[in-house]
Amino acid sequence: MTSAEAIRPFPPRRLGLIAGLTAGLLTLATLRGPGLTVDEPLDVRPGRDYVALLARAGLGFFDRENVDRLFRDNAEHPPLGRWLLGIASKAFEPFEIWLFGPDPTGLYVLSGRVAPALAFAALVGLVAAEAARRWGTVAGVAAAWSLLAMPRVFAHAHLGALDTFIAFFWTLALLTAARAVDSRRPVPAMLAAGTLWGLALLTKIHAWFLPPLVLAWALVRLKPARALGVVSAWFVAGVAVFFVGWPWLWRETLTRWSAYWGTGVHRASIQVLYFGEVWRDVDLPWHYPWFYFAATVPVLLQACGVVGLVRGWRGRRADPFPLLLAGSIALFPLLFSTRVPVYDGERLFLPVFPAWAMLIGLGFSGIWRRWASRRAARVALAGLLLAQGYGTIATYPFGLSYYNALVGGLADADRLGLETTYWGDAVDRVLLDELARRARPGEVVALAPTLYPGQGIATTTAALVRREIVIQDQDAALRADWLLISRRLAYLPPAVLARLADGRGERVATRALGGVVLSELWRFPRDASRTPATDRDGGGLRAGAP
Repeated sequence: MTSAEAIRPFPPRRLGLIAGLTAGLLTLATLRGPGLTVDEPLDVRPGRDYVALLARAGLGFFDRENVDRLFRDNAEHPPLGRWLLGIASKAFEPFEIWLFGPDPTGLYVLSGRVAPALAFAALVGLVAAEAARRWGTVAGVAAAWSLLAMPRVFAHAHLGALDTFIAFFWTLALLTAARAVDSRRPVPAMLAAGTLWGLALLTKIHAWFLPPLVLAWALVRLKPARALGVVSAWFVAGVAVFFVGWPWLWRETLTRWSAYWGTGVHRASIQVLYFGEVWRDVDLPWHYPWFYFAATVPVLLQACGVVGLVRGWRGRRADPFPLLLAGSIALFPLLFSTRVPVYDGERLFLPVFPAWAMLIGLGFSGIWRRWASRRAARVALAGLLLAQGYGTIATYPFGLSYYNALVGGLADADRLGLETTYWGDAVDRVLLDELARRARPGEVVALAPTLYPGQGIATTTAALVRREIVIQDQDAALRADWLLISRRLAYLPPAVLARLADGRGERVATRALGGVVLSELWRFPRDASRTPATDRDGGGLRAGAP
């Protein structure tokens, strides 16, 4: 049997549907694992407010008073992602209550997480179908699997935040624009593609980086005048959708537009631990995004991606599409190599990974064609590809802490002074249930670090409320009977670290990965929780909010 006969061609759309359903089932089945991350309450709460006001006011939703009140404190991002989170949170709230009981915070973040899980399923299906359509079934299967096998990408799909949404809408906008340029009637096709770009614009500011890529692709595929015309139609359609979809911009447009553009620059700096040193986000070395791109995807998948790049370069005259994908990948680390704020490892450039998954699929399909002429070779190659999912399985539910073999895994990353955890996901239900089991009613519990007022309250579970405990922010850390610690070292105050080291507390539980502690639960006797430092320093512990 020849390599071409090794796998029968499979309809790309059907392959995409199967891949998407598989990804969706896997994500939904594991949705409850990670702890509450820093941004989830900040994104789910506005979405619930949007849905509640629309249900209550109908078309009155668009009255100036309502719009001003609704968006005033959350206009740093456009509203689409928060709409999706709010709709999911409200829609699945009854099921969450039925399965797990009421959420004492009223946020129902777990229900909101269904929306990014479904977006991730759609993204995997999209990547599978597009890779299969262009390069065959093997490429489609490898592309879909590689996206699932990227532990940090899979972890983000579980979180009620905006990052998976922008990864999906960015990829959708890029692929539809590329296909529209090549269509028989590019102008109407580009108008339709522009509306999808508008959805990406309504998700996160990242989508404004797409026009140069789309214009470059159009100039490669069409005559210059024609290219400028179709891209102009695409651009107008996208901006129109963006403006219509965000009522905040309808009034005081120039002022609010300027403020929106300033959110990426004029903001509180985030502290980042990078190779043993704490940096401000605008001062990080240029190689930070390149390092995290290299270190957060399994090594053999990286190798397949390099093969895909080589194949794409060699075949660029016949098929320049791989170079478009490569350009879309390089754009983000190039941008974040400047003084543009970057932090949280891979999170701010998550849209590069679907394109990289497609290049991995292209590379793996080339390897398959060359080496899979025998059954033993096919089994070996398939086994190696499947084995790349080990990282996703081994790091669950803390996939955001994954580092690949180039770094030496999480343990060596810790020794090198890299962030082992950054978003609070390791303060999970296992640790909180242990706290609820051990703590006495009314005892003081503090969470550190906390990056905005009320983060502790948002982390409180029903089991804790039943014991008359509401988690407080790190202002209470020096007088608390119990400390919940997330090991984000760049934000742990020295006074808290000193209290942990003074020998009077007892570490009663940890959450660890590969021997590296990510979160801890500490108990302090009452006589050790009332110190002079409490009054002197207790009000100055809050870290800057992101």
